[in-house]
Amino acid sequence: QKILGKEKALRMIERGLSKNINHNILLVGDTGVGKSILISDLGRLGQSGLSFSGIHNHRVVELFVEGISLSDFDKCLKEAASARNVILVIENIHAYEVLYERLIPYLQMPHLGIIATTDLSNYDQTLKNHPEFLSKFEKVDVLETNFEDTVAILKNSASASKISINEEAISEIVHLTDRFINNQPQPAKSILILEELQALRKTITIDDVRQVVSDKTNIPIGAIGADERKVLIELENSMRKKIVGQDEAVKDVSEALRRLRTGIADHSKPAGSFLFLGPTGVGKTYTAKILAESYFGRKNAMIRFDMSEFALDGSVTPFTERLSSAIEEAPPSLIFLDELEKSNVLIHNLLLQVLDEGRLTRKSGREASFKDAIIIATSNAGSADIIANPRIDKKKLIDSLIKSGRFAPEFLNRFNDIILFKPLDQEQARVITSLLLTEFAERLLDDKKITLIITDALIDKVSSAGFDPDFGARPIKRAIEEMVENKVAEYIMAGNTGGIVKIV
Repeated sequence: QKILGKEKALRMIERGLSKNINHNILLVGDTGVGKSILISDLGRLGQSGLSFSGIHNHRVVELFVEGISLSDFDKCLKEAASARNVILVIENIHAYEVLYERLIPYLQMPHLGIIATTDLSNYDQTLKNHPEFLSKFEKVDVLETNFEDTVAILKNSASASKISINEEAISEIVHLTDRFINNQPQPAKSILILEELQALRKTITIDDVRQVVSDKTNIPIGAIGADERKVLIELENSMRKKIVGQDEAVKDVSEALRRLRTGIADHSKPAGSFLFLGPTGVGKTYTAKILAESYFGRKNAMIRFDMSEFALDGSVTPFTERLSSAIEEAPPSLIFLDELEKSNVLIHNLLLQVLDEGRLTRKSGREASFKDAIIIATSNAGSADIIANPRIDKKKLIDSLIKSGRFAPEFLNRFNDIILFKPLDQEQARVITSLLLTEFAERLLDDKKITLIITDALIDKVSSAGFDPDFGARPIKRAIEEMVENKVAEYIMAGNTGGIVKIV
């Protein structure tokens, strides 16, 4: 039976095992790409006696190295070498560095072939540190299967398992897993979905496929239902009820989400990318939080990075790995890069690839996809100018930031939009105070069964005490702690449970 999508790998294995010296193979590929299937096929070819000379009438034998004593390890290798018809398999060779010196003499023997396996990351981080050992192997990359081969693999698997599913639904599995599941390769991730569908014990439809993938990824997939359509249409208004004084930001990000969900956005880039400029405390972070929860439907949809942690030259690799890992675990997320101007300029260069191509190449060579992510970066750069002149022209401010060297023009041009967050005025501070007091009152009622009476006088008193155009809403939160929460704490400490509290 033909091993689909592995023709090139098989040709390289054949050439490698047929060499006169160093006829050893290192299979490099992530878990799920089909390394084990290749090895099984080689075992079948060796037993058949109809294959190429390097494996003709050979036995393919796996050596389980974990926990083995050195004496038993040596004994196994000697027996395999003396048999003169054995291909020895050692999986995850990166985990056994202490054995490399012992293996080298056997790797050079004329009548023993060794096949070892590893993944991309460990090849790069471990095996490259042992060039002499590595030189004894023919490196064979085992890649993900393409769309057509993955479809063919699923057809064979469905037929063998007697799963009732048509070709259209099989194609939808591959299409959706390619787009929405980034932390596993093909064909493994498609096979996993097929196995979950088998549990339905019915004829599988496209709707079944979409539901299973949606449940697995927390992404709404398929036709927009009435409830979701209502959310998308009303998204802007619902966000405005919670976000005060930043109508431009709300409008732009709401439109980006509607483009994403209706499928008309450019899918070669992230679903949306925004740079929020403005002074502290005016709602940049809060806007991102509300956006993430409103659209992605889960509180942990915002992945936050404090960019001041990545100021040094050596921080590029840690940032790349953390960012890639986060988006691979949850492709539909909002990536929040807080205080971007404090990060190293090399990270700005790295983010060019993310903003322009919707992908990021890890140290191992694997790519992480950001094509279903919203990216929001914030910066306090230019805050003094915005506070001094809330009506400042956006282009003038951006030109000033470029001239000062804060950001390169090609970097700023990669964002879908740059949004200015303006300082809050007294009336907006009053609205925010009312919202924060209402949130506290709801928590208080839920947790302690205490009813807080919110009067206009209380709102005026707190907003007046907390209003500070230089620090935004943060002083309001402190004023609520001092003037309201402390009074409620005293009420509870006095032994009161439940009841009504009115603060004057």
